[in-house]
Amino acid sequence: MPLDSIALIAAATFTLGCAGIHALRRHADAVTRVLTVLAYGLAAAFGWLLAGRGDLLGLSDPIPAWALVATAGI
Repeated sequence: MPLDSIALIAAATFTLGCAGIHALRRHADAVTRVLTVLAYGLAAAFGWLLAGRGDLLGLSDPIPAWALVATAGI
C-alpha cells in the first residue's frame, strides 16, 4: 500500500494541533481566541477566493481597488 504524502501531512498537522491544544489546556481563553481568529481568517479567505473566481467583485474605481486585485488575484 503506497503512502499518500498529502494524507500523511494532514494527519501530522491535525495531531500537532491536538497536542498543542492539549498542552495549552490551562489557557483555554487564549486558545479559544486564537482558534476563533484562525477560523475567521480561513472563512474570509475562502469567501474572497469564491468571490474572485465567480466574478462577484465589481471594481468600479481601479485606483483604490489595487490591493483587492492583488489580494484576490483577479
